[in-house]
Amino acid sequence: MNKKEFGDFQTPELLTREIVRLLEEYQIQPDIIIEPTCGIGNFIQSAYGHWQDKGEYFGFELNQEYCQQSAQKFAGISRISIEKQNFFTFDWESFLNRFTYQKILILGNPPWVTNSTLGMLESQNLPQKSNFQGNKGLAAKTGKANFDIAEWMIIRLLELLRDRTAYLAFLCKTSTARKSLFHFWKQGLNIGDSRLYLFDAKKYFNVTVDACLFVVDLSKKVHQKSAIVYSSLDCDRKNIYEFGFQNGEAIANLKNYEKYKYLDGLSCFQWRSGLKHDAAKVMELSVTEGNLTNGFGEKVDIEKTYLYPLLKSSDISKGRTNAKKYVIVTQKILGEDTRKIALDAPRTWSYLSQYASILDNRKSSIYQKKPQFSIFGIGEYSFAHWKIAISSLYKNLHFSLVPPACVISRDLSRHLKPTMLDDTCYFISFDSQQETEYWLSYLNSEECQGFLKSLIFFDAKRVVNIDILMRINFKVF
Repeated sequence: MNKKEFGDFQTPELLTREIVRLLEEYQIQPDIIIEPTCGIGNFIQSAYGHWQDKGEYFGFELNQEYCQQSAQKFAGISRISIEKQNFFTFDWESFLNRFTYQKILILGNPPWVTNSTLGMLESQNLPQKSNFQGNKGLAAKTGKANFDIAEWMIIRLLELLRDRTAYLAFLCKTSTARKSLFHFWKQGLNIGDSRLYLFDAKKYFNVTVDACLFVVDLSKKVHQKSAIVYSSLDCDRKNIYEFGFQNGEAIANLKNYEKYKYLDGLSCFQWRSGLKHDAAKVMELSVTEGNLTNGFGEKVDIEKTYLYPLLKSSDISKGRTNAKKYVIVTQKILGEDTRKIALDAPRTWSYLSQYASILDNRKSSIYQKKPQFSIFGIGEYSFAHWKIAISSLYKNLHFSLVPPACVISRDLSRHLKPTMLDDTCYFISFDSQQETEYWLSYLNSEECQGFLKSLIFFDAKRVVNIDILMRINFKVF
């Protein structure tokens, strides 16, 4: 059985015992203890070691081998039941309705894998497809519909437990816990006292990811939409910050937000994402020994007409604004007819046609029913000579001034052109260097940086996003 398919991280007993010890602080005496994906049963074992015959224990597992191991481990203990079940097809509502008046604790370590990963593996270990996140249009097409399987599981269980005296304690990515909470907060629903206890995933699972023990006490009906994050599972842990939801917006650090919230507004500038082409080896070119070369290491002889300087996210994050790469920009606006390239720049058209099989088979649906060799994230704003840009992928929040740069043609003539940015960068455009420098000083100021840090979740795949940037109020500067 493919461990990657099932997000398989068996939780060591050392960690399960530490978690059960932490749960003692909640002073709960559960009647029913459930582990929905019990694996080899370490959570059940630690829970039984603490609560003994005070509770009734249920472990469910899809993997037949693990299910047998768990059943053998607890053979002869009547209060422990292990069953082979698929979380996504199991009738959880009917099962939980058997315990209407009993205290329920659901704990465990659900799969650390996304639905898109399972889709690529052609796995059937997936929930029934539904737009449970409420994404619309392009958001689903460009990746926002991707979610952790654990996120779906947590939301499903919390929905079923909301009106009960119940507790949930799951190991998961911190982003998964946070997204699960925002799912409810966005609907105006308060599910209970919520806390995240950080732990070292590298130590226990040999993976580099921000992870936590996510604990929700549904027996407490709280009114605030916030959760406290603690530094560790240890007894000497510290309350390091509190995140939440205010006025329909996510706040990463509520204390710091109070200090800088006067900057929260609506940007008078439209932030844009950079160029998207999904064919770097064809569309992005470097200069090697005086010759343009593509990602296949082949020399490329094309006109300068559709060639522009390019800065990537890694360049912007390191403050490099001297473009070392070039990109072929086939359109000036979305949907523009590209056939004119054959007339304006026949060598460029010939080059693109040489790689038509790659360009015509790009997987993203945004290229479907579009002119051949289309790109995305392009518009009049892309051709402004002055820009301020930031990388979306790095924790460095420094904004960079992006000037125009020279493109050298075959006859060695130099042509000043606007610099393009890749689709992992965000930018705003200006007509003059003076105006650009003025606003750059504001964006890199201590107050603006402090405001951004109060909104940003640094464990996100894209640290910076358009929604956050559009909240910067330039009018206070």
